[in-house]
Amino acid sequence: MVSLLRLSLAPVVMIVALAGPVLAQEAGDATSESVTPEIILAGSNLYNGGTCIICHAIAGKGSGTRAPDLSDVEWLHSQGDLDGILQTILAGVSQQNIKAVKPRQFPMNPKGGLNVPDEQIANVAAYVWALSQPEPHEFIEQQWRFLELARSGQFADARAVFEAAQQTYPDNLLVPENGMNAFGYEFLGSGDVDGAIEVFQLNVDLHPEAFNPWDSLAEAYMTKGDNERAIEYYQKSLDLNPQNTNAVDKLKELGAE
Repeated sequence: MVSLLRLSLAPVVMIVALAGPVLAQEAGDATSESVTPEIILAGSNLYNGGTCIICHAIAGKGSGTRAPDLSDVEWLHSQGDLDGILQTILAGVSQQNIKAVKPRQFPMNPKGGLNVPDEQIANVAAYVWALSQPEPHEFIEQQWRFLELARSGQFADARAVFEAAQQTYPDNLLVPENGMNAFGYEFLGSGDVDGAIEVFQLNVDLHPEAFNPWDSLAEAYMTKGDNERAIEYYQKSLDLNPQNTNAVDKLKELGAE
């Protein structure tokens, strides 16, 4: 199992290579007028598929235990202007400069721990800026709606929102693979095993050739006590990635031949 939520909060590096539009990244150059829908979508792909969600959660809608909600209008390390947000992300926030109150006192690595060019970080900044706007982009509203429905247990409706968004934005997942996996662990960590299974199953359906969604789905079934399905899905994960030592260890633990 490879869960972003189980990674250390020490410096985290994730390599993400995405082509697409970019925003000016020099100090003073980033302005709200330069934010296009394409830039918001590019920023969403990086933010929701990378290390940002460890603290701020998907679409900025976290619990607030590690970092502030990014969808409100309260800004601690900038004035909420696009350039200020960009410069904060590029520089990071050191332990001694944290302005958040406990328990949300976690430092942010430069670039949020993302190992990507500055111009792509500018796209992330544009997305973060867009989260707090009075009329956010439709894609962001759909992300929030998906999260709201899933967290309230309305998984069929949540899936319908997700699928509708994919019809409108076929090149941009509402929640990328890594983000969806982390979202599943939100449920598993709170003891909602059935909820975790729903989320992991959606991730498997979206990424049937990726080993990690299968591994996480297997873990959820193992936690539920359904060892037969756990064995089946751990084996599927191992077939997709023979180097997945977690699946090997779990299959041994489950007594699989």
